[in-house]
Amino acid sequence: TEADARILVDDLLRRAGWDPADKSQVVTEFSVLGENTAAPYAGHQSDSPVLYLTDGDVVPSGRADYVLLDRRGRPLAVIEAKRAAIEPYAAKQQALPYAKQLGAQFIFLTNGELIYFWDYTNDDARIVNSFFSRRDLERLVEMRATRRPLATVEIPEYYLRQGETRQLRPYQRETMQAMDHAVELGKRRFLIELPTGTGKTDLTVLYIQRLIKAGRAERVLFLVDREQLAKQALEAIQDVLNQHSSYWLRPGTARQEQQITVCLLQTMISRYSEFTSGYFDVVVADECHRSIYGAWQTSLTHFDALHIGLTATPAAYIERNTFQ
Repeated sequence: TEADARILVDDLLRRAGWDPADKSQVVTEFSVLGENTAAPYAGHQSDSPVLYLTDGDVVPSGRADYVLLDRRGRPLAVIEAKRAAIEPYAAKQQALPYAKQLGAQFIFLTNGELIYFWDYTNDDARIVNSFFSRRDLERLVEMRATRRPLATVEIPEYYLRQGETRQLRPYQRETMQAMDHAVELGKRRFLIELPTGTGKTDLTVLYIQRLIKAGRAERVLFLVDREQLAKQALEAIQDVLNQHSSYWLRPGTARQEQQITVCLLQTMISRYSEFTSGYFDVVVADECHRSIYGAWQTSLTHFDALHIGLTATPAAYIERNTFQ
């Protein structure tokens, strides 16, 4: 039943840091009635009142199953809960008028097993592994308010690395421009293929800086599969992005609330459940031709983020295709 689904939803909310019993965080059965409510319109099949939205929509009014609030008590997201037998994606049009009326920018659709996240002004609903935390949703709202076109962020001619001035190479500039174009089109998965020694790590760190400046990212995960690569990545990050906090999440150490996390795949596969699906804005997978298959893949798919794969030797084998 739907009541069973709500028990599951409450548990999923707790895992994402929400307290369903705290009405300053989560409101249930929220009545979506206001000044714009009117009697049933001609042709409407039930006697319930209808809602006239500011964009001209006319919809039957009702109750939002859950409303998630920010620290100031303003609606962040609406959750539409369905019983397990119902595909939650089908509830899109039921939840949309509630979110619009309340001014919530995001919608979650769930039956307690599947969760869809819908940023309804930008994308279609997509499956995620968990609800987002209050901090995740507030960060998305803040980034949206400060976001600017990538074309307005200048691509540098030179950058400092290991105490020396390096010049950006033409193919690195072209890569950045191609990425800009794809990001502006709403693409979310990228593969950067460059030969060994051509500066993939520098390029990626510079592009992360670019995304941060444009208000497209705040939290970044840099995944590698060997300790030596973790050291190299952290060195480049702390060199180029020294104004942003970063750390190496090692086995047995506590998670830190810093902007950039470097982590071994082997560590993340056992710890990804410590993070919500919305915790990171960008996930970079280094040497992805050998590290994104089988069990390792969960450490990528758990996060609803821009995914950037780096490789020098992509493979197009049937059983493991780096391009896919």
